Amino acid sequence: MNDLIRILQLSDTHFLEDGAEPEGGVAYNTDEAFEAVFHHIGQHDDLDLVVVTGDVADHGRRPQYRKAAEAFSRFSVPVNVIPGNHDQDAAFGASMARPSVSTSRVIEVKGWAFLFVDSSAGNLVTDPVGRAVDPPDYADRLHSDGNLGPVETAWLSDMVSQAEADHVFIWVHHPPGCPMGMLNAEAYNAEWANLLSDLPTVRGVGAGHTHAPDTYEFMGRTVHVGPSFKNNFDLIKNTWLPPGYRTYTFADDGTVQSQQHLVDDDRWPRRPFGRALRALFDGELTFDDLRAIAERKALKGS
Repeated sequence: MNDLIRILQLSDTHFLEDGAEPEGGVAYNTDEAFEAVFHHIGQHDDLDLVVVTGDVADHGRRPQYRKAAEAFSRFSVPVNVIPGNHDQDAAFGASMARPSVSTSRVIEVKGWAFLFVDSSAGNLVTDPVGRAVDPPDYADRLHSDGNLGPVETAWLSDMVSQAEADHVFIWVHHPPGCPMGMLNAEAYNAEWANLLSDLPTVRGVGAGHTHAPDTYEFMGRTVHVGPSFKNNFDLIKNTWLPPGYRTYTFADDGTVQSQQHLVDDDRWPRRPFGRALRALFDGELTFDDLRAIAERKALKGS
């Protein structure tokens, strides 16, 4: 048992500065969600690492990252964070790190190498001096699908080949191979299929993004999708879910065990959601369609 590595995954924390409105308008209070999750976790000295898989801030603003970093600093073990599509590259890099909170790309522990991948790297653009930066319009990143791009793909392949560890696990925001109909992810999934076919030491993937916790198989690996703090959905029972987190154990024989934990509380009832939201998840409606339906209902009720 001493050879086990224990990791806690948080995802899609979507921190807001005080008084800010959440993107999309419908969200849990993410400050309350963090407090509930933190206390639900309880004593955590036996953990080796906390990993946060992106969408740390709801709008990618520096005050939101400062709040996130202060929250993550409360853990007594190291925390490592990667960005998501809601995050802004420069603000994330400038504001996230603290003495106990890092944005490392590779962490080796015992017989494992943990790689931290930026699934929005392919959506960056080149500025006049040759730097890779976010598109000038925030919405171009916010509403983008996963896109590794050639630089991140080459980096990932190189890191796996250079790792001395016997086993590799990948942390990323956008989950590869996700079966959710609303995702326009054919090109992204193809990037991962090409990569994983040549990387036999990769044992699995931990991701977020969908706000619909799940576990499924892709290219012979298990993909674990963590719960969100902003809002969560059960796509089997068609209900909302409370916020939560995932725990993992990594054994020296290359096996991975993961368990989902949800913080049931009256503030976050598991109430049914309607046909329109189901149609969104199935890819039959867009966010604009759903917003228009909500506006029409509001007008009828006024």
